[in-house]
Amino acid sequence: MIWKKKRIYADAAAATPLSNEARLELVRLLDLFGNPGALHKEAVAAKNELEKARALVASSIGAHADEIVFTSGGTEGNNLAIEGALRHRLSRTQKVHAVTSVIEHPSVLEPFLALKKEGLELTKLRVNSAGLISLKELTEAITEHTVLVSIQFINSEIGTIEPIREIAKEIRAIRTIRARRDHPSSESVVPLYLHVDASQAPLWKTVEVEKLGVDLLTLDGQKIMGPKGVGAIYIRRGVTIMAQHRGGGQEKGIRSGTENVPLAGSFAVALADAQAKENENAKRIAGVRNVLLQEILKRIPTATVNGAVGDQRVANNLNISIPGLDGEMAVIALDALGVAASTRSACDSSDEAPSHVLQALHLPPDSIKSAIRLTLLPTVTKSDATYIATRLLEVEKRYKIE
Repeated sequence: MIWKKKRIYADAAAATPLSNEARLELVRLLDLFGNPGALHKEAVAAKNELEKARALVASSIGAHADEIVFTSGGTEGNNLAIEGALRHRLSRTQKVHAVTSVIEHPSVLEPFLALKKEGLELTKLRVNSAGLISLKELTEAITEHTVLVSIQFINSEIGTIEPIREIAKEIRAIRTIRARRDHPSSESVVPLYLHVDASQAPLWKTVEVEKLGVDLLTLDGQKIMGPKGVGAIYIRRGVTIMAQHRGGGQEKGIRSGTENVPLAGSFAVALADAQAKENENAKRIAGVRNVLLQEILKRIPTATVNGAVGDQRVANNLNISIPGLDGEMAVIALDALGVAASTRSACDSSDEAPSHVLQALHLPPDSIKSAIRLTLLPTVTKSDATYIATRLLEVEKRYKIE
């Protein structure tokens, strides 16, 4: 069969194209040049659009508008949540403890490691072969000094969906015990916050902050068919977050700097569209992803899947290993054949060390080295899946080392 030359993008976990809706909103707002902090007509017009975007983000995740702070993306959002919740406590408290998992994104792990140098006590929870943390180990890890638990919603490499609602339930129970023990002054109660990096979630899962039970939540525009360089952090009312850089006091003093109204508006539209279609997207793309796996296994029976299966894995993610095939070489070869894929998180790709996520699954070294991540867009089709599998077979035949 002669294949028509085409290009398929299968690296949606790294970045997505702009949706038509987000593009139209971005173009509509580009002529707004006024600074939202001023008082004249141009400024008021910009301010009105900024608050409209804030309200749309809030309604999309079931929050209040005053709980939304715009950021430059997921990395800043994670840094702000972690350092904003912890750093100011380190200077005035004898012990400050936090809990996270070993497979978090670098923008979560690196702030924690930096704070460890300032005295933070940190527990990193291990995961099972599916990439899931243990609720029992989580509750055992929380001490009377624990201020923050940070667990991702969906892992960008292996697609594992962590049980956020169950985690939140455990944290609420511990929080209740603390409040009863340390009553009646709220100042005497050590806060216990749950932060969730939900950057990978909105296209495929419902992100309703009240139902999830989170206190802090990170969103990223480029992961949801929105623009790069913009995101948001949800900060539940009553949660204290300290600014990490200062200036004009924008975004309630939490994130100084003139707000980028066109990006905020485009991001808000992308988020609303993603949440409106998440169930439809997930059902259809899970079917395509399953076809992709079937087509790969039909051609390459030795291929294995890394991470969770079934409902514990996000709909668009497939992480596979092919014995004898170097993953980075395979990604380069696939690109030449018209398929964009990756080996791991784009934010960690410059690190020559093996993937910390796959290492945490205790995979054999060969499986880690040969891992390929395929993350699909909402527009992918079953014929695209067959195309990817066929091109992967070409690469395997050409580059596999026996």
